[in-house]
Amino acid sequence: MQAKTEWSVLMGEKISRWGAGPMFAFLSIAYGVVMFAVDWYFYPLFRIDFLPDRIILLSGIFLIAIGVPFFMTSLITAMRAYDADKLVTKGIYSLCRHPLYSSWVILIVPGIALLMKSWTGMTTPIFMFLILNKLVEKEEGYLEYVYGTSYLEYKKRVPRIIPVRWKFNR
Repeated sequence: MQAKTEWSVLMGEKISRWGAGPMFAFLSIAYGVVMFAVDWYFYPLFRIDFLPDRIILLSGIFLIAIGVPFFMTSLITAMRAYDADKLVTKGIYSLCRHPLYSSWVILIVPGIALLMKSWTGMTTPIFMFLILNKLVEKEEGYLEYVYGTSYLEYKKRVPRIIPVRWKFNR
């Protein structure tokens, strides 16, 4: 708790509960709209059609069906931790350090792109991943400052965005 007071004095205030979220959402949506406009303008050039429609549709639904609960669980956990000034490293946060953003990058947006059968839409998660790596630096700096070695150890064990090992720690 003392470190949080020091952060407020030295850096201005506690980081927003939304972190990089608003800028991440703005940039991702802007890029996605442009890509879907390109897809629409050049239709059917960028249409995904090498698999049967049913497989593409079911794959998109599957990704979204996993992504939404992943996002909601991450959101609820993050809001509770923020209100309690606690570092969460267990549960969904044992899979990756930013599961809120991860749910959009690896599940929800690819699912939407599949439902739209859009190759250009499938570039959106790549763009999101690249900008997210830059945007979360401030959040991670804040967490390092506030939680010190606890966060640094967590950072060594758990990947930033893409869960590479699916070991769920309670």
